[in-house]
Amino acid sequence: MSALIDLGEMRHGEDGDEPLPASPRRPPGRVARVVALVCLALLAVTGAAAPAKRPAPVRVPAPQGAAFVVLADRLMVADGPGTVGRGGRVVTGHRLPGGEPLWRFSLPAGDHVLGLGVAAGGLLVTSSPAGAGDTLSTLLDPATGASRWRQPGYPVTTASGGLLLESPRAAGAGSVLAVDPGSGAVRWTLPIPAQGVAYRTDGHGVTQLVLVTPDGRVAVHDADTGALAHTGRVPAAPDGVSYRYAQVVADLLLVDGGPGTVTAYGLDRLDARWTVPVRERAGLWFTDCAGMVCLRDQVGGARTLDPATGRPAWTDERWLGVFPVGGRLLAATPGVGLELNRWVLEPTTGRVLGRLGRWRITGTVRPPDGLLGLRHLSADRTLVGALDVPAAEARIRAVLPGSWDECADSGTVLVCLRPDGGLTIWPVGR
Repeated sequence: MSALIDLGEMRHGEDGDEPLPASPRRPPGRVARVVALVCLALLAVTGAAAPAKRPAPVRVPAPQGAAFVVLADRLMVADGPGTVGRGGRVVTGHRLPGGEPLWRFSLPAGDHVLGLGVAAGGLLVTSSPAGAGDTLSTLLDPATGASRWRQPGYPVTTASGGLLLESPRAAGAGSVLAVDPGSGAVRWTLPIPAQGVAYRTDGHGVTQLVLVTPDGRVAVHDADTGALAHTGRVPAAPDGVSYRYAQVVADLLLVDGGPGTVTAYGLDRLDARWTVPVRERAGLWFTDCAGMVCLRDQVGGARTLDPATGRPAWTDERWLGVFPVGGRLLAATPGVGLELNRWVLEPTTGRVLGRLGRWRITGTVRPPDGLLGLRHLSADRTLVGALDVPAAEARIRAVLPGSWDECADSGTVLVCLRPDGGLTIWPVGR
C-alpha cells in the first residue's frame, strides 16, 4: 500500500475524483532564466538538501467492525462490537502518532463492548453482560487504562457536563443515576416508569428529565440536581398500559390524543398547545429538526411542523432523511450506494443553503465541527472530507489509498478502519 496522502481544498462543485490541471513544463522566455537563478541560489543556501518526507502510516491491530476513539494524543480500540459472541471484551490504548501500545484493559468475563465515548477527559466504555443484566458504564484513564469507576446504566450527557446513567427495566422498576463524571460517585437517583424517560435538550446535552406514567401523570426534573421542577397531567394512555408516543421534541411533550391524533404540551406549564392527526401505521415518529418538529417515517421525505401552532411549515419528499447539526439541517438524496448526496437546509423554511457533495458519513464523529465524510474514488482511493454543516462547506482532509469503513480525526492524524479489520494512522497535519 502506498503511503501517499494528497491534501487540498474542496472547490465549489468539485466531486473530488477529477485530476488537477497539469503544471506547465517551464516558464517562457526571460521568466525561465530568473526562475533558474533563484533555484541555484536556493540550492547554494540549503546545500541541495532533500525535501523532508512525510512520516509513513502506522498500522494498529483491530478486528473487523472495531469501535475506536481518538482522545488528545491517544487512540483507544475495543475488539467489538463486531466480535460479540467471540470475545469483544478487550480495550487497548495506543500513543499517537506512532501507534505504540500503552495498556490493555479487559472487561469482566461475560461482558462485551457496546461502544466507546468520552467523559471527564476519560474513555467511557459501555458494555453489556451476557444474559440478563443492566448495561454497564466504565470510565478508564486514557493514559494508563486504569478503571476510575464502574456503574450500571447507559450514559447520557447533560448540558452542564454531568452524566446520567439510565437503566430501564420492565414493570417500571428502572432508574436513572446521576454520577460525578470524574469519580463515578452517585449524586442522586430517580425511579423511571415503564414508559421510560424522555429528555429535554438544549443542543449541548440534557437539561431536564420528563417522566410520564400510563395514567397520565407527568413529572419534570432538573438534569443537574434531580429536583422536581413541576408536575402535571395529560390524558392516560389509550390502552392503559403505554403510549404510542411519549416524546420530547422542540421543548414540547408529545403524547397520544384521541384516536389517530397526537397532542403537544408545553414543557414549562404542561399546557395543551395543539393536536395533529397521524396515520395509524408502524414506523412513524417525531424528531427535533433544529427547533422545528419533523414527522418522519421509513419511506423518507421531510414533513415539518411549526412548534408554536402544529401547522405544516414545509414538506419536501426528495429528502431521504434530515438531521440537525449546529442549528442547520443535514439532508440527503440518493447517491452511489451508502454515499449519499448531502445538502444543508435552513430549518424553518427548508430552503437549500448549500451542497456538500456525495459522502458516506463515518460513525466516529463529533458534530458539528468533527463531522467526517468518506467517498470512494477511482484507482481504489478514498476521499476524506471535513464537513462543516453550519457553514455549508466541505474541505478535503486527505486522499487515502485503499478503501476504509470509518475514520476519526485528531487534528494532526487520521485514524481509519479497513473493511476487513485493522486500523491505520495517517499523518496529515492540520
